[in-house]
Order: sequence, then structure tokens, then C-alpha cells
Amino acid sequence: MTDPLWDAARTFSRRVRSFFDAPPGPGAAPLELLQAALDELEAKVQPSGRGGRVFPYSRVVVTVAQPAADRAAIEAVFAPLAARLRERLREVRCEVPAVLDVSVVVSDNDDEGSPVLRVDCSSTADLGRSRIARGVPELRLRVVKGQSDQIEYTFTGGVVSIGRGAEPADALGRVRRNDLAFGDGRDGITETVARAHARIEFDAVQRAYVLFNESSTNPTFLLRGGRTLRVAPRDRRGVRVGSGDDVQLGRAIVSITIADGTS
Repeated sequence: MTDPLWDAARTFSRRVRSFFDAPPGPGAAPLELLQAALDELEAKVQPSGRGGRVFPYSRVVVTVAQPAADRAAIEAVFAPLAARLRERLREVRCEVPAVLDVSVVVSDNDDEGSPVLRVDCSSTADLGRSRIARGVPELRLRVVKGQSDQIEYTFTGGVVSIGRGAEPADALGRVRRNDLAFGDGRDGITETVARAHARIEFDAVQRAYVLFNESSTNPTFLLRGGRTLRVAPRDRRGVRVGSGDDVQLGRAIVSITIADGTS
């Protein structure tokens, strides 16, 4: 059973915050953005009867669009977002969904008046239908060189993280979830993939997938038509990829196929 006094105090506190706190501005610090995202997500909790509460979504996408965004700082602060969201839901005595897919998209934004922080929630079924409706192309990745749990992976939009290990942790204990995870084998190839090596994002403006190099020590190359293009580390622009391209991560290689989602 829930405690009515505790519930009333929590509701009052949230309403006071929402009344006095303005939406995050262009100069908001990463921690301020994280707290604002958690507050907005908490507000989406719904009563389910008999004192219960539910979070009726299985997919959360937080978009930070900030002028001259410090991508590294924002990604570091938002890394534990999924764990923090689960903790927040438990605090408000809400049932935590069995499947909860949380991702963060960071971009530069120079449009005056556009929100710095946007939180989008959907169910898995709604997500699939909306992506098909928008014609988001399907991204297929195939491991050509290196050891991984799977040989082929398929994604539709969003952010695809690539690295060694499924959930590697850094020196501060922050955990990263790799969608394409190489193993820990030592074969002269696999170990050259960094724990957090690269990511591929679907850019809705360009209507294309873009490759980013997230490793400052292990190189990333795009192999296209016999040419080798080095992908600069931490470059916010990234490199647009297409069907037939290969990505070289250290000495490992992943091939790319992009299928039109409208077909």
C-alpha cells in the first residue's frame, strides 16, 4: 500500500519545482539537463489502480540540442540515465518496466527558441510503427573481421554503439552498452577494438546514417571504393556512411548495408 502523506508531499514538491524552475536554457550544465530529464520522465508516471503506479513506456529518447554542445561532457553525465531512471521510478513506488530502452542523442543547435532538452517516450510497438511510417532505412552491420557474439546485426534508426564487451565500465564505474559488441579474444584483430570505439547515428535532417569515432587511441577508418578515409576522433560532424561501405575499427572490419525502410 502507498502512504497518502508521502504521496502528497512528493506531489507538492514536484509541483513547486515545475512552477519555479524554467526549462533548461542554452547554457545549462549537463547535470542540470540530466535532472530536468528525470523530472520530466517522473511526471509521466501514471496511477494504475489500488495504489499502484506504472511507467507506460518501454522506449525513452532524450535529445540534447545545445549550441556548441560539449558532447563528451553530456554523454558522460547522461551515461547512467537508465539506472537513474529506474532508481527514480522506485522512489515514487512505480513498477519498473521489464524492458526499458533508454538512449541519448546530442547535437549542436543554433536555432533560437528551440528547446535545449526534449524527452520522447513510446512503447516498443509504437516505435516500430512510427519508424516504418517515416521510412527510416534499416541498417545492417556484418562483422567481417574480428570476434563477436553475432555475425550480423540489424537496426532501425537511433544510436548504435560499437565497442569491445557488451557492457564495459570505465575507471569511474560508468557502464556503456554496446549494441554491436566484440569479444575479448586475442587474435591480433579483436583486441584492437576499443571498449567504446564508435557509434552510428541516424540523422533525421540528412536522412542518412553518420559514423562517429569515439576512441582517441584506436583508429577508425571508412573504407569506400578502394579508398581509406580516416574518421577523426571526437569530430562532432561525423562521416556519412552508405550501403557497401566498410568500417575498420582498429584491425576489425564491419560491413554496412542500408535498406530503404519504405520498400
